[in-house]
Amino acid sequence: MHYVLTGPRSTTAQTLDLAELSGLTGLPLLHTADEMDLLDAAGLYRAPGWDSCPLALADVDEADAYGLLIKDL
Repeated sequence: MHYVLTGPRSTTAQTLDLAELSGLTGLPLLHTADEMDLLDAAGLYRAPGWDSCPLALADVDEADAYGLLIKDL
């Protein structure tokens, strides 16, 4: 089991920061994960600022629908 990551990505700078955080932590991004990755995931980490981004809010809803444990970084 593994964790996936979401965070703000409404701007190019946010997207690049989130990709960098993904690389540093080794956490794959939820929005690029396929369904099998989500079925095998144990939880979701939310990067700071996630709650101000509609895309990240949708990711959290999706993770909740898959029953993932949701934690803040």
